[in-house]
Formats: sequence, structure tokens, C-alpha cells
Amino acid sequence: MKVLLKKEQELKIKKGCGPDPFTTALAANICFPSWSFHGTKLVCPAPSPGSCNEVFKMQTLWVVLICLAGGQLASAKLCETYGYIPGIPGIPGQPGKNGRDGDNGLKGERGPPGQVEHEEDIGENGDPGVPGYPGKIGPRGPPGFRGPPGVMGPPGPPGDSGDYESTFKSAFSAARTISSYPRRDQPVRFDRIITNEKGHYENRYGRFICQVPGIYYFTYHVTSRANLCLSVKKGQSRTRAEKVVTFCDYVQSSYQVTTGGVVLKMAVNESVWLEPTEKNSLMGIEGSDSIFSGFLIFPGA
Repeated sequence: MKVLLKKEQELKIKKGCGPDPFTTALAANICFPSWSFHGTKLVCPAPSPGSCNEVFKMQTLWVVLICLAGGQLASAKLCETYGYIPGIPGIPGQPGKNGRDGDNGLKGERGPPGQVEHEEDIGENGDPGVPGYPGKIGPRGPPGFRGPPGVMGPPGPPGDSGDYESTFKSAFSAARTISSYPRRDQPVRFDRIITNEKGHYENRYGRFICQVPGIYYFTYHVTSRANLCLSVKKGQSRTRAEKVVTFCDYVQSSYQVTTGGVVLKMAVNESVWLEPTEKNSLMGIEGSDSIFSGFLIFPGA
């Protein structure tokens, strides 16, 4: 038998420490029949003298060892030339840990309502949920139809007595008995009281002070012998008064009666009086009287 080997891969066998060339050639042809070795030619020598049985055992043992060593050498050479050769699949490993949850998918469409075969299978209604937030105010609807008249209520309590004595009263009338002309821009004093219901007129100052709020009528009738202008004034005091109206009459060397009147809305503690301008020829003598009057028309206005 002949085996071809490369020079750099020639098996170097020391005498007495390894197989003889015949055994090496036999192992190479048995274990690697598809290899082609180029280079040195090994010729199987004649069998050495000795026991045939022992020689055969030794040769067999060396064949096995050479096959094992040669397999490793061949694997290393093939890996360098052609890459790794896949081995036998190993035992499956243990299952890995569960991966993390994926993102939520899109909301699906609403499914059809559930159905039951028998009515008695329907469960009881659940408890009502928490009321939601109030929604936006909608547009105002059209007015509804007028409803029927309601039931008549019970009669009310009796009213106050209609006796005239229980009603509010306020009235006065006063005359001037002073012969001298009144002073300019000062209240005219009508000193003689004719009527003073409830005492709301003060003859000392010539003014009426309201105690019953409401609507009043004030008037005057005075005698003059020359030009005369009188103003009706109203206010809490002389310093905080307003001129309501002014009446003027012009006459020369004769007597004349001047008249004026006005309706006023009065509040509590407001006063009314007459006040002349520089034309102040107002007289107050017997036979030519001058009077100032006023009364409540209706209260609580």
C-alpha cells in the first residue's frame, strides 16, 4: 500500500517510540481514504520478526490512535481552508423571559349587544354610576303654551279700617300781619296761623316741614303795592335749597293781588317757604291779607 504526504506534514516517527511505517500508511488509508497526500512515498516494509499476535494488537492500537490524532489535525486544516463545519445540534435551551407589553392598539368598533336565549338569564341592573359633569348650556327653546289658570287661593287677611281718622293728614294755612316789607332773599313770615293740621307749619320761621312723605300742593295769595317777585323754595335748609318756581307782578301806585301755586313731591324733613327778590313790596294789613297754604294730596309717593 502507498500513501502520499506533503513534506511539511510528513509524520516523523522516532524508532522504538511509535508505529512503524506500515501501520502509519494503513491508518492513513483506512481513516482518510478521500485525502490525497502529495510528497513522500511510504512503502509498507516487511513484517518484523516476533510474535504475530502481539504485533497485530500493537498495530491495531496504533491505527486507532492515529485515526484520532489525524481527525483533529484534519479538522484544524479544513477549518483554516474552508471555514467551520457545523456540529451536531445541541440540547434546546430553557425558554426566555416574557417580553414587555406592546403599545395599546387602536380602539375597535362597538360590538353588537349581547343576546340571551331565555329572559330569566338576564341579570339584575347594576347600581347607578356617579353623575357626570354638566354639559354646555344649549340654545334657548321656543316659549311654551300658556298653561290653564291655577286654583284660586284662600282669601287674604282683612285690611285696615277705612275710617278717615286713621289716614295720613297734613295741611296748613297762615296769614301775614306784619306791615313792613319782607327782607330780600329771606323767608317770608306768615305769623298768624289759620289752620295747622298735625302742626307741620312753623310760623316763627315761615316754613312748612314735611313729616308725611308724599305729594303736596302749595299756593299763596298776597297783596302788593308795587313790583313783586316771589320764589317757591324747597330743601333741607336755607343753605341747601333749590328754587322751584318764581312768580312776578309789576304795578305802579295801586294795590294788586298776586297768586301762585305748585305741586311738589316731598320727603321727610324737607321744607318749603316763600322768598322775595329785590322786588319785595308784599303787604300784610287788615283788609289786604296775604296768605300761604299747603296740604297733602296723597301719601307715600
